[in-house]
Amino acid sequence: MAYKNLSDLTTSGQTWNIKVKVIRMWDSINPSTDELISIDMILMDDQGDTMHATIWKNMIDTYKSKINEGSVYVFSNFKVVQSTKYRPISNENKITFAYNTKVKEVKGASDDFSDYYFEFATKYTLEERKEKDKQCSDVIGLLTHMKPIESKITKRNTATDIREIKIMIPEGDKIRITLWGRLAHHLSDDVIGHQTVVIVTSTMVQIFYGLSLKSTSATRLYTNLDIPETSELLRSHSTEEIIPQMMEIDKSTQGTMEEQMFYRRRTIQELTAIRHDNPIDQDFVFTTIATIDRLEENIQWWYMSCDVCNKICTKESDSYYCTYCNKYPELTLIKLDIRYRIRLQISDHTATTSCTLFDEEAKRMLNTSVSMLLDSLDGKSQEVPKVIQQLCGRRLIFRFKLNNKNLTLGMQNYAVKKTFVPDDKLEMQYLVDKEEEDLMDEEVDNMLKQGTIKLDEQANQVQNNKCQTDKSTVELVRVKEEPQDKSHGKEQQYKKLSTSVNARKRRRRSIVVSDGSEDEGSENSQSKTAEKALPKNKKSVNGKYKKSQLEDEDSDVGYTREITSVTATRRMTRSISNGAKTDAVKCKDKRPKRERK
Repeated sequence: MAYKNLSDLTTSGQTWNIKVKVIRMWDSINPSTDELISIDMILMDDQGDTMHATIWKNMIDTYKSKINEGSVYVFSNFKVVQSTKYRPISNENKITFAYNTKVKEVKGASDDFSDYYFEFATKYTLEERKEKDKQCSDVIGLLTHMKPIESKITKRNTATDIREIKIMIPEGDKIRITLWGRLAHHLSDDVIGHQTVVIVTSTMVQIFYGLSLKSTSATRLYTNLDIPETSELLRSHSTEEIIPQMMEIDKSTQGTMEEQMFYRRRTIQELTAIRHDNPIDQDFVFTTIATIDRLEENIQWWYMSCDVCNKICTKESDSYYCTYCNKYPELTLIKLDIRYRIRLQISDHTATTSCTLFDEEAKRMLNTSVSMLLDSLDGKSQEVPKVIQQLCGRRLIFRFKLNNKNLTLGMQNYAVKKTFVPDDKLEMQYLVDKEEEDLMDEEVDNMLKQGTIKLDEQANQVQNNKCQTDKSTVELVRVKEEPQDKSHGKEQQYKKLSTSVNARKRRRRSIVVSDGSEDEGSENSQSKTAEKALPKNKKSVNGKYKKSQLEDEDSDVGYTREITSVTATRRMTRSISNGAKTDAVKCKDKRPKRERK
């Protein structure tokens, strides 16, 4: 049987026979509804030519069990049509199965065909395909960064896993790729720290904070695949090993839309007061709800940018010059691109500041491109289109990411990363919740303040007691002595004692932290020990230090008082400074009653 080459197929017939290998096979899913659309394949003949093939949903049950990836088949009675959207390869035609399409497997022929097929896109090709749904793109590169798996809320309000990676393509440019669903789990954390070549197929090019790619249902991911392109890429970086690193998750994009709208909410006054010496180590992303007052004057709403670095190009004579790339883009076949730069003055109830809408967010808000707006102005490029003027007066939630100049120099021009339309009910609930939190914080502050005041009062009392005992006094103490000889009888005499509290081991008090480990009976036991240690025939007023831990029962705060007291043998007296009034503090006399007289 004669087989037709894939390169010879046209859209004007379906009576051909082809012998092909199924290189890749996947389910095409509608991302908006999560419904199965078709089963798709990439077919390769023995000449190495390829073509896209589709089995539509209503015929899946007929052919799904008959076809497997990696096997060789003879297909006949199929239809060739033009491929208009989401082409996985550059061939503009594709095969579609019909009800009478015949499938016959060829055993043992798989080794005659290649196992893989890729069409790796360059940076220039990716730029050509951005925001277009006609052609998918395959890329190869060294893995440089990878984020942990995140959970995203889709338009259908369901959660799905994503992982963001960055690769360095052969030209040396870094491309960000977002892997959705099952692909987010394809790369494990084991690749961190090990040089890894990554191939990602059938991606769509988008503009999201620069050039980036996103996976589709047709995307396949390979690592360190044994093909010539992998060896060539590693050889080109043999002097500089590229080791992938783990990136941090942007918390401001996590959670539901409502959670993102209130992420680290600040007033403008609070926002403009934020400073930091090392902004690289922190995530300075905040949201603010404000009203657009006006457009900043003397700042053009668009600018000409270099298509490589996206930086502004200045016009010199008849050409534009990129200071960042140090090139004239037009003279080096680098495209120039027109981008939004809309400077706004916004305000809330606390302050006023400036911010800038750049290309991606402005395009999303206005739902049109710069080039279309310029065309509508009929050459009057300096005028501001009506759709931009209508931004004035709108109340929006702005998500800002503060840069080095905002944080260290206090420059009040903030880059808008995303905007949200406020929901009045959610805003009202936010204000109610915030008021409740503020009230709770105030109550806690009052409780802490009361506790601090109580501690201060007790500390002041301790200080007053100390001050009173620090005064030197002169006392006349009438001492009743024991007779040394019964024949002498009893004598009374006045004895002048001049002492200071420092000399008599003064009584002191201090507050210490209690851990509850002291025994409750420590005071009594120490007191008895001190009394037993005193001589029974001592005639003067002597003292012994005694320490005890006493719980303060009047306070909710756990602390104790450490007290050093004087235990006297008979009598301890205290005099007011001038000696006019004397208080006698009696101590228990432990002698037998008959010896006290």
